[in-house]
Amino acid sequence: LHTVHSTHKQWYQRRVRAANQYDSLSPFLVPVTSTVCLHLRTVKLLVATQRSVIIIPKQVIQDLDTLKKNRENHFAREAIKYFESMFKNGNWWLRSQGDQELLPVKEQAQSAEMACFLSVLSCCLYLAKKSQGIVTLLVPDDAVSAAKANKNCNQPNNYTGNLPSGDMMELAKRYGIRVEGALEFYSKWTMSNRHGKIGRGK
Repeated sequence: LHTVHSTHKQWYQRRVRAANQYDSLSPFLVPVTSTVCLHLRTVKLLVATQRSVIIIPKQVIQDLDTLKKNRENHFAREAIKYFESMFKNGNWWLRSQGDQELLPVKEQAQSAEMACFLSVLSCCLYLAKKSQGIVTLLVPDDAVSAAKANKNCNQPNNYTGNLPSGDMMELAKRYGIRVEGALEFYSKWTMSNRHGKIGRGK
């Protein structure tokens, strides 16, 4: 057990050093519910890169369980099926949030949507403390575009979950969490890897 713990610690140290050198790399990636629903293929590709550990917050799992109640919601059902398979078989690069992996935030939720987002943010804050602040929150690219255009994209969606609003993403940034569109993040990783900037973390 001590050997395994030491190996994990060494891996985190290598990831942190690499992330400090190459800005696009984070040892932890945390997707929101709408990212999982809209960009599940990208999540799978990121898992396959074996460069960062993807943490699925408990809030995301709860959201997916709620969304799948709609029998026509193939987004949530496909995501749940994938995660259940991966969690059952065990995968170093994808896991669910642990029971103790959260840090409280001082903000008070003014809506159900904000309460869900703060739950995900609390997971990010714990991971940020563990990895010296290098955590990336993966959001749908449409949410990033809407925020840049000052458009409100946080509308109820019973198929993919709500897109995080610009205020939510700015809040995460104020806490030191990186926020990036999932597709853009994967594209940046692909370009960095193509130029030999990122080495394997095994």
